[in-house]
Amino acid sequence: VATKAKPLTVSEAQRAIYIDFEGTAVDPPSLLGIVWHDGDEANFVQYVVEEGLWPAAEAKSPDYGGDCRKATWADLAEIRYRAETDHRRVFAWSTHEATALEKYVPDEDDRKWFSANVENAIPYAKAWKKANHPDVVFKKDPKNPILGKNRLNRYFKLIDYLVPQAFGPGNTAQRVRKVREMLKRNGGDYSVLTGTKKGQWTKVLKHNWYDCDGLRKLVQRCAADLETRSADR
Repeated sequence: VATKAKPLTVSEAQRAIYIDFEGTAVDPPSLLGIVWHDGDEANFVQYVVEEGLWPAAEAKSPDYGGDCRKATWADLAEIRYRAETDHRRVFAWSTHEATALEKYVPDEDDRKWFSANVENAIPYAKAWKKANHPDVVFKKDPKNPILGKNRLNRYFKLIDYLVPQAFGPGNTAQRVRKVREMLKRNGGDYSVLTGTKKGQWTKVLKHNWYDCDGLRKLVQRCAADLETRSADR
């Protein structure tokens, strides 16, 4: 897994691909959101790799104003193709994404590529925080220590990246689980889901968007700060 922070320019941060999985803690990830920019144009795709959620993906496909597409793990090789073709770096928050891709993507060459090229943004964020907010100390939550100290939403607050409360952290796994269960119970018919359950799926997708877009904003801030401090030396 690519863990050591390499030099990072503002241009690389602007052009990079940012990825984020959603799902439950005990199952393989359900969907992968990816965001990248072509100039000022944002591109966002949500690959729904859990087959049981494909009916929900269809309901939120570009045909219906969404960003979802039904996908297999093999389809995620498109990220590698885009990164290599356009010379873009790939960032995630923590090593979770690289580990999952290495585990579930079927092609061995693709697995090795993801393991070597999906970069953990946390070291950049920690260095930025140390330089700009040395008085801010993050501690583990004793009620939920598995989340660790360096949670993405904590850094969002430091860069004033606002996420509506409904799309914040803490509820995504249970929302995925409930939508999965309701689809299974109804033979995969998304149309018969209650408005509440459909709303939960929408919130999962919105949460994923904010994680991807916010991660991009954070890494851009880190890169700009690195360049400024390098120029001042």
